This record gives sequence, C-alpha cells and structure tokens, in this order.
Amino acid sequence: MSNEKIVHEVFGKTSDGKDVHIFTLRADDITVRVLNFGCVVKDILVPDRYGNVTDVCLGYDEFNGYEANPAFMGSICGRVANRIDGATFRLDDVTYDVSKNDPLGNNLCHGGFIGLTRRLFDWSINGSKLILTFNDVDGSEGFPGDVNVTVTYELTSGNGLMMDYTATTKKPTPVDIANHFMANLGGHANGYVGDHSVTMNTSKTLEFNERFIPTGSLTDVEGTILDFRQPVLLSDVLEQMPAKNGLHHANLVDGPTGQKNLCARAFHAATGRYMEVYSTEPVFISYSCFYLDFLLKGAICKDGRSYKESGGLLFMPQKYPNAINTPSFPSSVLRPGETYHTTTWYKFGVDYSN
Repeated sequence: MSNEKIVHEVFGKTSDGKDVHIFTLRADDITVRVLNFGCVVKDILVPDRYGNVTDVCLGYDEFNGYEANPAFMGSICGRVANRIDGATFRLDDVTYDVSKNDPLGNNLCHGGFIGLTRRLFDWSINGSKLILTFNDVDGSEGFPGDVNVTVTYELTSGNGLMMDYTATTKKPTPVDIANHFMANLGGHANGYVGDHSVTMNTSKTLEFNERFIPTGSLTDVEGTILDFRQPVLLSDVLEQMPAKNGLHHANLVDGPTGQKNLCARAFHAATGRYMEVYSTEPVFISYSCFYLDFLLKGAICKDGRSYKESGGLLFMPQKYPNAINTPSFPSSVLRPGETYHTTTWYKFGVDYSN
C-alpha cells in the first residue's frame, strides 16, 4: 500500500477560542478525515463497484455540530464507554458518583457530559500515524485519577483504518475507550440501513434490562432473531427485535480476548461496499441507530441532511458494559503501573460478484 503524507488545516474553533485541526489520511482507495477534538472520525470516503467515491460516515459539515454532538457521531467515548448503572460505583472501598448524562435513564453514558468526546487533544504525526493525546484529570466527571490517553489512527493495507488506544493512570479507575463511528455503506445520507446485510461473529449476547444495563446473564443466539452468524438482511429483522428498537445489543466475540478477531461484517448490495470490524476486545455493541431522531432533534448534519431513525450502523468494540458494577464480568479497572491497550480495525472493500 502507499500512504500519502498526512496533511492538516484548521477546521474551526472551540467555544473558548482554541483551534481545532482536521487531518486527512489517504492510502490506496480510502480517504479518512479526523479531528483532534474528541478524536472524531469525520469522513470516510471509499469507492463502490462502479468507482463512485462516497462518504460513508455519519456526521456534520461544521465544527459546532461536533462541539454539541448528542449522538456521539464519530467521536471516542470515555473514560468509560457505554453505561455505568445509576452513575455510581464502588472501587477499593470508596464510592464514586459520576455524571448522570444518559438521556434514557439516570446513568453515566459514554463518559459523561464532556468525557473524552468534547476534549481538544494534543497531536503529532509520526510517518503514517496520527497520534492524539490528552490528560484526563483526577475528578473529571467524578472519576478518580489522572489518566493519560493516547489514540493512534493509521491507514492499513486493504483500505483499513486502525484505531489504537492506550492509557495509564495515577489512581485505580475504570477505563474502557471506544469510538462511536456510525456508518451507512450506501452513503452517509442513504437513510434506512435495512438494505444492509450483516454477519456477526458471536454466539452469545448480554441480556439488557429496560435501561440498557446488562443483567449479568448471557443469551445464546442459537435459534433466535439475534443469530447473525450467517448474513441477515436487516430489513427482515429490525422491526422484530424484542424491544422494537432495532439492533441495540452487546455481543460476545467468538475468539480469544487480546487477539485480533472479526467482530462483524456489513454489506450493501446496491453499491457492493462492505465493512469488516476487527478488535482485541471481548465485546462489541451492534446498534442500528434507532435513537438518531430522538437525540438529534432535527439537527442539520452533512450536506444539509437530517438523519432519521435507523439511518446508521455502529459496531463498537469494548469491554463488558457496566463491568465496574458487575463482579461476574472481567474487570475494567486500570491501576497505577499498568497500561490499558486495545486496538480496533475497520476494513472497507467492494464485492464485485453481485
């Protein structure tokens, strides 16, 4: 593969007047644009089977959209992605109350009101790698400990995008960082994702309660509507999901944690585009963006569009949700002297056979 030099320019200014940069990464048939605000993946441009290049990443044209970003489009989530039940947890005999920012309940959601999503990261470029760093201070959103976060983006062979995350801490604290990139392989403004076929490398899902908190129980997908081990056309199943809100599930990856495993594959027959998601994490969230209407409230997004219910598709690798409050789950606690490290890969391609 041939990586072009990463270029950057000022994209906008934060509400307190600081410059936000946009970085363009190009290699082979893929172009990715990233902000150093929230490590946002703003654009992903890839061709279809006819050679037409389209942006398949949901998001905004202007920076002010990302400063608000109620749907976390393209941004990283942390220091803890997903939800913490009741926005409270106990660690080493100390109770911590964290931000209650979940629009669907009194939980912490994706790191809090600001979290890592609405932070301006320092940046550097090392060859084909964009390196973004931030020190999340002790007490941020109620979490203990200064946490130094490094996010590295790099284009890889075969039209791939690697997202690598590391973190260290000065006090014990839960850490679980992920990216909330939403795709539509028909193009960001394609609308309803029912025209995507999805395959998932999972035989078990985590049972959620009505507030999207795992109960601690596992559900075997065999013989259920959640069995995506063979390709499933989403229009055949989205409205039949148990909670009537499409895909919104936590899936256990079939493969050893810490190694690169396939999580999911999405295919868009009309364009031939496909996307594969790989990760070292044990769990990935599958979400068909049912709540876009509710969260965006008609906000103008890219190309003057307003994204609607089920207008995008997200596969977000992470640790077990609410692990800090669930003793039966593997721990999400990072301690001084340890290094948190996880990697996710997105691969884009074209199937010319259909």
